[in-house]
Amino acid sequence: MKVANNTVVTLTYTLHNDTKEGAVIDQATKDHPLEGIFGHGMFLPRFEESLQGLEPGDTFGFHLTPAEGYGERNEEMVYTVKKDMFLDEKGNLSEHCKEGNTLQFNIGDGNIVPGTIKKVSIETVVIDFNHQLAGVPLYFEGEILAVRELKEEDFGGGCGHCSGSCDNGSCDSGCEGCK
Repeated sequence: MKVANNTVVTLTYTLHNDTKEGAVIDQATKDHPLEGIFGHGMFLPRFEESLQGLEPGDTFGFHLTPAEGYGERNEEMVYTVKKDMFLDEKGNLSEHCKEGNTLQFNIGDGNIVPGTIKKVSIETVVIDFNHQLAGVPLYFEGEILAVRELKEEDFGGGCGHCSGSCDNGSCDSGCEGCK
C-alpha cells in the first residue's frame, strides 16, 4: 500500500537543521518510530506532499524552507510582560518562570498557546510565542516502515473528520466528512 490521504503511516526520520549535514534536531528510530494519519493535519503539509506515493521500504530525503515548515520568525510574537504575572499570592516568582522553559498561556476564548521564556529581569519577562523551529530551514530523511488503511478506532470512536464526538454516524460539529 502507498502513502496517501486516509492512511496510517509508520516511519523513521532524522530532522536536520538546513541540510543533510546540518545538526540533528529530532529523530524517530525503528525502535521508536513515528506513526500518524495522513491527510488530517497531523503533519506539515509539505511533509505529507513529499511522502505521497511512497511504500514500505522506500527512503526519502527532502528540504523544507521555513515557510514550508514552521513559518518565518515574527518579532511581533515576542512580548515583554510585567514579572508580577508570574508571582504567587506570597509574591514569590513561579518555579516555572525560568529562561528556556516553555509554558502554556491562556490567550482568551479558551485558546492555549505555548510560549518560551526568553529572559527574566527584575521587573519584566520576555516571552516568545514563535514556534521553536520558526525561521529554521529543515531537512528530513528517513524510511517508510508501514502503511495501512485508516480504521475507525484510529480516532477513538470518532469519524476522523472532526473532534471525534460523532455518535452513530452523526457529527455534532457539522463537519463535511459527516454530512
